[in-house]
Amino acid sequence: MRDVAVIGIGMHPWGRFPDKTFVDLGVHAVREALDDAGLKWTDIPAAVAGLYAWGSTTGLSAGTSLAARLGETGIPFTNVFNMSATATSVFRSAYQVVASGEEDMCLAVGFDVSPEGFFGPIGKPDPTDTDYLRFKMVGVTNPGYWAMEARKRMELHGTTERHLALAKVAASQHGSLNPRALYRKVFTEEEVLASPLVADPLRLYEICATRDGAAAAIVCSMDVARRYTSTPIRVAAVALASALHGDPTLKLGTLCASVGEDVPLLSDSYTSARRAYEMAGIGPEDLDFVEVPDNSSWHYLQYIETMGLCEPGEADHMLEKGETLIGARMPVCPSGGASSFGEAVSAQGLLQIYELVTQLRGAAGARQVEGARVGMSQTYGQLGNASAAILTV
Repeated sequence: MRDVAVIGIGMHPWGRFPDKTFVDLGVHAVREALDDAGLKWTDIPAAVAGLYAWGSTTGLSAGTSLAARLGETGIPFTNVFNMSATATSVFRSAYQVVASGEEDMCLAVGFDVSPEGFFGPIGKPDPTDTDYLRFKMVGVTNPGYWAMEARKRMELHGTTERHLALAKVAASQHGSLNPRALYRKVFTEEEVLASPLVADPLRLYEICATRDGAAAAIVCSMDVARRYTSTPIRVAAVALASALHGDPTLKLGTLCASVGEDVPLLSDSYTSARRAYEMAGIGPEDLDFVEVPDNSSWHYLQYIETMGLCEPGEADHMLEKGETLIGARMPVCPSGGASSFGEAVSAQGLLQIYELVTQLRGAAGARQVEGARVGMSQTYGQLGNASAAILTV
């Protein structure tokens, strides 16, 4: 497998854009990535796109829908869908196109226009579909699942409502420094705890919004990358994993969990992170910063532990000591994370890649992690699938 580097990144701002289609967002992100790399659309020999699940037939062929706008050059376009892990899975597929020697360069792009309200089941009503049952018949929304896991954590590790609030406070401090973040307000602990209760114990400000967005990255072989930049960002690892039997996590889209002995919570994320460490030949102690899927304050706390950055239960203490802030022991979500952007399902992982590259280039401005040379991102998808990426200078 050849060494692979990122040479171009782009994004459309996160938000609500009622006058734009997912293709509009994707075109913006791709053109920005092309400009960043100094390339033209006709220079791209292959591409991978994140399938837009809410977008009917056009969304199912998201890549070719994008090509119809940018120009139909005949390149192979692969469409990928892996729930919230979609965009990192797209990045992984683009990486493999180049690492395998199939092409010297490949585009990765993810986009999403979220429906209003809580994410519901996709497709027609189907009483045999557990996702339909949990949402339409039982009434369990995504925050409901996260709240149950937060309650379990409180019982197991002594996590308090204050710890959950501190996660939002930390993310908001980073988001306030990011000119591309959607939400740039710095929240206080008191403001978070005063926000409405959505699903006990999670409050409104402790749950990310659902939003629209798009992000893109261009990867190429290392020898080709050096033609475009003197500081290529190397893809040290990109890994994918599904859940283990006995995982105690109550996975989105299910109604129960079959708990086994010695199986870690979020086993798919646990496994994908360790596959990434093995592929990169490093450990969590070698990381300079991380981007986690902080869809809620519970995720923020749990992923610090799932990725091996501290022992179970210690994330609470890291927050209390300010150790997840920029300039401290392990900066978590220097971008501001989903807490400051919202979640655009099929684009989120590439937004994380955008931040990793920006940090490793030393171009993050006020939120720059000093001396950053190794960054890691992780995304988590419904029904137990997760992906992780490690980039290095």
